[in-house]
Amino acid sequence: MTFDGYQAHGSFDACAAAAKTRKRDTLEDIRNELFFACRASRHMQDDQFVTVYAELLPHFERLLGQPD
Repeated sequence: MTFDGYQAHGSFDACAAAAKTRKRDTLEDIRNELFFACRASRHMQDDQFVTVYAELLPHFERLLGQPD
């Protein structure tokens, strides 16, 4: 991963709070949400982050200006 939500937000708690708001207005918002989902999946030893990624993909495309 090239994005570190803990570093970007300054702490685990701030990263978690930002991810849980599901703001999705900026690339940092959605990168943080995906980062946090990946970390949670690693901790829980599941693949829930894949579902989150699929949900976030249209937001990445919108913010990056990619066609549908």
